[in-house]
Amino acid sequence: MGTPRRSLAIRWVAALLLMALMAATVGSADAQDAPALKILSPGDGAAITSSDITVQVEISNFTVDCAQLGRPDQAGTGQILALVDGTTIAQLTNFYCADTFTIPGDGLAPGEHTIAVVLASNTHVPDMDTAQVVKINFQPVQPVPLPVANDMGAPALELVNSLDGATVPTTFEVQVQPANFIAATALEGKANVLGYGHYHVWVDAPDMPTSLANLVLMPGTNAFTLDLSAWGEGEHTIRIEPAHNDHAMYTPATPVTFTVTVSAAAPDASPDSTP
Repeated sequence: MGTPRRSLAIRWVAALLLMALMAATVGSADAQDAPALKILSPGDGAAITSSDITVQVEISNFTVDCAQLGRPDQAGTGQILALVDGTTIAQLTNFYCADTFTIPGDGLAPGEHTIAVVLASNTHVPDMDTAQVVKINFQPVQPVPLPVANDMGAPALELVNSLDGATVPTTFEVQVQPANFIAATALEGKANVLGYGHYHVWVDAPDMPTSLANLVLMPGTNAFTLDLSAWGEGEHTIRIEPAHNDHAMYTPATPVTFTVTVSAAAPDASPDSTP
């Protein structure tokens, strides 16, 4: 991966460290009205025997609004981030939009693991004042190991449905067809496996972004829903790139870039697709 893309991870980690230092020096005068997060389940030290890990949190003084992902930051609005066995972007399992979500157990060995959950801004900057960590004893009945590498060459993407130049409603379906790449939501934030990963979906982003602003989704499926309701009507450029499990970009790779015109008057249905 080239230096500009790798620097995204470095900047994200730097933000974590900086905010942790800030959290240590902030007084408690405004604590009553500050955003807060509490992990309700699993409890610290809980034994998990299911294949996946269900997380339930309680949120105060904060609005989770994933339609705003990638948009400019707004005080008290954003998303939930979860990380397994680490506190860098490499362990990020995804963005979450509800107070209950599931972390797949694929690739996790039986035994002790840590789960960190934190509130974050629209541009994915974590608020370390809200960070919570629990340890679990992961003992699934049938552990799911990481898959065998499928390194067939440089990943490439093609747009399946005819969206380029189309007029679309504020929410619409996107379908891509990968070559030399297998999208797997369950592997996000886990160890890298060549040929596997997920997608980074950017809206109106520069070719070489210097932050995670404009990153709106990290789907691990070839078909997903894109919500541009917060981006306004008019023309928007979408770029979809294949990423490793640790969120580093595949290089070389062929991403998909297309332009749509968002209109509230467009039919409330997905554009026609071709198999």
